[in-house]
Amino acid sequence: MMTYKGYAATVEFDDSVGRLHGRVVNSSPYPIATFEATDVDGLKAEFQRSIDEYLLSAKKTVSSPKNPFPENSMSDSGQNSTKTSRVQRQREG
Repeated sequence: MMTYKGYAATVEFDDSVGRLHGRVVNSSPYPIATFEATDVDGLKAEFQRSIDEYLLSAKKTVSSPKNPFPENSMSDSGQNSTKTSRVQRQREG
C-alpha cells in the first residue's frame, strides 16, 4: 500500500505487460485515480501526480474533492472491510 496526502493506493503487477498498476482505494466506492508505471519510483511519482492533479481539478471546478477516509477505517483485512465500513457510514448518514 502507498499513501500520499492521506490517500491510499493499492498496487498490482501485471506480468503479461511488465507494468505496475495502482488505484486509490480510500476515498469513494470508485477510485478517484488510477496510475501505472514500469518501476516503483515511477509508480510513486505517478501516484503523487495523480493525487495532485485530482485535487487541482476539484479546486478549479469548485467541487469538493473526495476526502480520504480516516486511517482507522483502513484495516489489514484489505479493501473489502473498507467497502463495508463505507457502506455502514453511508447508511448512518
